Amino acid sequence: MNVVIDGRFVLNEADLQRRLAGAFGYGPYYRLDLDDLCAHLAAGDPRPVQLVWIHCEAIKMALGMALYDRYVGALNRIEAADEGLDWNERFIFRVLE
Repeated sequence: MNVVIDGRFVLNEADLQRRLAGAFGYGPYYRLDLDDLCAHLAAGDPRPVQLVWIHCEAIKMALGMALYDRYVGALNRIEAADEGLDWNERFIFRVLE
């Protein structure tokens, strides 16, 4: 699964979370927050997946630098935890300008 989040269309954290929940198929019990996102991704839901953020400067502006750094750090840690797995079981995260 390839998921692309275009920062030009992200308005705030709630909007980013709604986009991620829709792309990953998270249902009505998903809490729309970073902790729940990390819990799902760390548990392998979904896999394989490549998450790409494009126009990340816009995402930085929408979230604010501190929250943006929390998201990027958390997603990078999940990617690092999957490093030794086969390609069809991995989470890959990329940030593009």
